[in-house]
Amino acid sequence: MEPNPKRIRRSARQPGSRRRHCANGLGRSRPEFKPVKIVPEVSVIIPVYNMEQFLEDCLNSVLAQTFTDFEIVIVNDGSTDRSAAIVEQIATKDNRFVIFHQENKGLSEARNTGIKAARGNWITFVDSDDMLVPTFLQKLLDAAKQNNASIACSDKRLFWKESDIGNSETSTTKAIALSSEKALERALYQKNGPDYSAWSKLYDSQIWQSRKFTPGIYFEDMDCIPQVLLEAKKIAFVPEPLYLNRRHGTSILATAYNRQKAELLNIAERICTLVKGKDAELQRAAHSNLFSASCSILMRTPDTNEFKDFRERAWKHIKEFRQETLFNANSRTRNKAAALISFGGKALFGLALRRFG
Repeated sequence: MEPNPKRIRRSARQPGSRRRHCANGLGRSRPEFKPVKIVPEVSVIIPVYNMEQFLEDCLNSVLAQTFTDFEIVIVNDGSTDRSAAIVEQIATKDNRFVIFHQENKGLSEARNTGIKAARGNWITFVDSDDMLVPTFLQKLLDAAKQNNASIACSDKRLFWKESDIGNSETSTTKAIALSSEKALERALYQKNGPDYSAWSKLYDSQIWQSRKFTPGIYFEDMDCIPQVLLEAKKIAFVPEPLYLNRRHGTSILATAYNRQKAELLNIAERICTLVKGKDAELQRAAHSNLFSASCSILMRTPDTNEFKDFRERAWKHIKEFRQETLFNANSRTRNKAAALISFGGKALFGLALRRFG
């Protein structure tokens, strides 16, 4: 039997009256806060694995939130660098931290540990190399409550280094209320709305009572979040970049695929099954997502026996949906180009992907 994660509940002193300045360049002082309640309004779940370079900026951006009734659930997933020490040091100054240490089990299991520990009425996930705009929690909570939504989400801003962020202040924009099917449709088209990442969202905690992330897979968000969106009663989308997503060379999307990463195709196929019989536009969005995944398979896997099944299925999907992709106004330009080139045959298509993909 595997040992249970070690849990540490912080009971550190309250910060003094002096306002602490955030070290992440977001231009906000850390707000004063009242002692955490027995049941905080929000649980911020942050899985941590070997992120010593970015972790302090991430935590400071959470502590700089204008909304203060939250707990920070840290799950140290077997880090071998200074990540655990950084968390412990910052947690001595704030009693809203709940810290778990466990053997390395991967992102999904770390999030699942956080979900089990979360006490808040709402849950949000933050990757430990990302940051939040100071109004992230307040604006999403307001959007959820004003629209009677079980999920509120924001747009994101991509950055490679802190100097890319610039002024993080955003305007006050009214949230857009979306049905579950419309939200998932936008996510699958990957434009004009929510995406299917776990982060950048605030969830009614009841959503996670009987749900967890699948352990041991890549693309765990794409595997889980489409189902979560589809089952939500309503989604509120705030069209402001309140979540700051760091990009770097170790991203899964920036590397060649092994068999685990090739499971992307299985997940995209399951999404098509998930939406079968639903709204026609939602089904087209799922087809578009499967077309993209199929292109990725042919571009990022070698033409060997190990990947023969994945590559044959991918080419089959490309031929099946290329005409629909060409005439779908919501298809991305790169997908339309790929669909057009595919009519030249598999060899030409593969060459184009390797050269221009």
